[in-house]
Amino acid sequence: MRHKYANIRQTYRLARAFTLIELLVVIAIIALLMAMLIPALDAARRLSKRMVCKGNLKQIALGWRLYLDDWEGFFHQGPNKNHDFGGWKGLGPGLKLRRPLNNYVGLPPEIKTPKGAKVFRCPADTGGVPGYSPQELAYDIFGNSYQTNLFLIGPTYIGPPTGNLAALHTTINKRLNHISLTDVTTNPALLALVGDNNWVNEWMPVQPRMEAWHGKPQHHNLAFMDVHVDYIKIRKGLYITPEYSILPFRDLQKTALAVQQEVDPND
Repeated sequence: MRHKYANIRQTYRLARAFTLIELLVVIAIIALLMAMLIPALDAARRLSKRMVCKGNLKQIALGWRLYLDDWEGFFHQGPNKNHDFGGWKGLGPGLKLRRPLNNYVGLPPEIKTPKGAKVFRCPADTGGVPGYSPQELAYDIFGNSYQTNLFLIGPTYIGPPTGNLAALHTTINKRLNHISLTDVTTNPALLALVGDNNWVNEWMPVQPRMEAWHGKPQHHNLAFMDVHVDYIKIRKGLYITPEYSILPFRDLQKTALAVQQEVDPND
């Protein structure tokens, strides 16, 4: 019994010897470790969401290839087709239209709940869409977190910018109506097909910049005509870069290179 009490007294003395300074040092070390770990955890979380988003875009790009096979190579065109090609009904005006790509990714054509079209929802979607509340997700607005290359899937006429780009857009518009794969001459591995909703505004010279969802300004997930997906910097005002091409027409690339001009990201 004496030994038992002696051990208790020894433990008590050791506890009393643990000073306030030592406690503060331990707390400081824990705080430092937390400060080091939290950014790493945030980065891992962003990377995980980006990879899920890339997987979604891979499925969507494959769906487009199947769609083109069934439709003799003709792209889906018309008002708002760049948004309402797939997903659920969405909340935007004029966007409650048939979404043909649903059939090609294993979904029913009519989906009335946002829970039913997860392949069209980017887990990093935080919205940032002009004209809507900053808190509204692109997925809730359009029924779809993704947007297509307007020169392939979307309206048959795109209002030309002024200045040096007007003539180029006038020529492009003449070719957009009823565009098919036989009209596409740009390398499929470089031709942008579909990406995060905000990538289009990030590229268009006359549109305001939009939020990048994956933690790096100006960088977006983008799927290409050959079905590969990459996370790349979208350079505002450039139709052709070494990483991607917006133009589906190779014969217009020389003209585009002569007139395109990158807009300063700080403008």
